[in-house]
Amino acid sequence: MSSTTMPEIMTLAPAVAAELGPDWTCAPDEKPYRFWISTAQEGQGRGRGSAYVSSSREGRGIRLFVDPYASGRGIGRVHVHGRRPEAPGDVVIDDADISFGRISVAGTKQPRQIAAEIRRRLLPQLDAGVVTWRERVEAERAKDEQARALALRLASVTGTTPTEHARGSGPVWHLMCSVPFRSPERGTEPEAARAVVNVTGDADGPHVRIELSQLNGAQAQQVLRALEADAAQPEPSS
Repeated sequence: MSSTTMPEIMTLAPAVAAELGPDWTCAPDEKPYRFWISTAQEGQGRGRGSAYVSSSREGRGIRLFVDPYASGRGIGRVHVHGRRPEAPGDVVIDDADISFGRISVAGTKQPRQIAAEIRRRLLPQLDAGVVTWRERVEAERAKDEQARALALRLASVTGTTPTEHARGSGPVWHLMCSVPFRSPERGTEPEAARAVVNVTGDADGPHVRIELSQLNGAQAQQVLRALEADAAQPEPSS
């Protein structure tokens, strides 16, 4: 595609944003609610003209670009892709399966026509994707809060303070406590049973992992009996 692609996108994106309405903005940057232009190094021929057009009021974003490697009917078409919201800083979500919409329009269309195509064909997809994305964020926050609340309850039993550790799929709450006892096998020399507790959130509720070590026989029996008693309890009615 000719070198005129870049100037066309640079003038087209702000014009389309203006046609979409006063809440839509463009600026030469990749920061939220702005657009950016990427250029090829001269002589390499690998450029792609692109622009982000965003709605500052609602946080919706779209990306306009022209594919320099298009062939056949794809030559000269302007591609418009919905952009996922900025990643939240407090939770980790998997949004790879969420579609934010994508369309293409003829590059010969005027900005007003492209904006009309965006409203009719892209924005319904983008809005639906954003709603799903926000619901997933809130669900992840609720899951993490449940895990945190449980960790605090367990910490109140052990008299410790839980510490939060980050992991790829969300936070892990970590507790560790020691319970001193005197082993009959070793006379009066004090020993200590240790419990390491990790609490994580999941879709079906918080999960707890407990690693026990240095238990004496009586303590081990108490743990196993408690598990057996719990297993013998009838399932709660729904």
